[in-house]
Amino acid sequence: MKIVKTIGAIALLLSLATLSAAQRNGNGKTGGPAPKLVIESLTHDFGDTEAGTPLTYSFKIKNEGTADLLIQAVQPG
Repeated sequence: MKIVKTIGAIALLLSLATLSAAQRNGNGKTGGPAPKLVIESLTHDFGDTEAGTPLTYSFKIKNEGTADLLIQAVQPG
């Protein structure tokens, strides 16, 4: 179960890095209004569980930026 959380956290960080890079203009500087993604927690520990038990958790995210935050794709870790 720990490997699943690790893979999920890595995938989330890569997504955030891609979002950050996409906001930069050609000279590497940001300009004007921009979204700012804030995630309360990058991991969640379900504790001990039995095989076959469905597990769900909702990560709390918000936009603290000055432009609309567009989430174009989401994939499980």
